[in-house]
Amino acid sequence: MAEHQSVTTITGANASVIAALRRAAEIAAEQGHGDVICWEDLLLALLDTADAPPSPLEYHWKQRGFDALTLDGLRDLARSIVPGGPGSDGDAAEPATVTFEVTGPYAEEFRVVAERRQ
Repeated sequence: MAEHQSVTTITGANASVIAALRRAAEIAAEQGHGDVICWEDLLLALLDTADAPPSPLEYHWKQRGFDALTLDGLRDLARSIVPGGPGSDGDAAEPATVTFEVTGPYAEEFRVVAERRQ
């Protein structure tokens, strides 16, 4: 039986997001599952900067002088560096979007997980 196939399109991503997604794809391939990017690959791409310039997260982390943080502290840091504010959409012609198509035997389960709000 064939596995699921997914195609995801993102509009309005900045250069750092694109770089992180590309690095996540590299990590997936390095780990032997290059046919799919998992959230763990993306998390590692955001955190691991050993072979690259500091990530935006690392930059803000060091700028604030943090050593160790709790999960709540990391969440608060992420919230504090999100650009803009309520109702600010800059000069974008269209809002950012993420769309996907999925096929295969587990398409409905995939869709339910992908559409739930984290």
